Amino acid sequence: MRGGFLIGLDAGLYERAMRSLEALGAEVAAHDLGGAVQLTSEDGVLFTLFERIPVGAESEIRKGPFRSAAGVQLPDMSRVTACPFECRSPELVSSLARAIAVATGAPTWVLDSDSVVWDAKLVDPKLILL
Repeated sequence: MRGGFLIGLDAGLYERAMRSLEALGAEVAAHDLGGAVQLTSEDGVLFTLFERIPVGAESEIRKGPFRSAAGVQLPDMSRVTACPFECRSPELVSSLARAIAVATGAPTWVLDSDSVVWDAKLVDPKLILL
């Protein structure tokens, strides 16, 4: 499955993102990674955000090297909170990341599968690698 991580600077990231996605029609469920929230786009594409990182995968957000997308100041990756997500649509990821960042009003980023950190409001669906 393709995806990445939604990252922020505090432990309330998942709760804020979950509320934002619920407002867009997402469903919340329990999962072995804590909570999970899933939104289905109009064309049937799924976006699933998980509350916790799977055991053993923490290094994906702690060890670099990380690169920043154009204009992004990298956060201190040793201090961020991360919520993994699965989605196969760069357009949907871009749209939802922006919606979450705007709704929460807190600094929010997306870490893609190529170790690029994007400002959640500025994810380029043509360049992000899921």
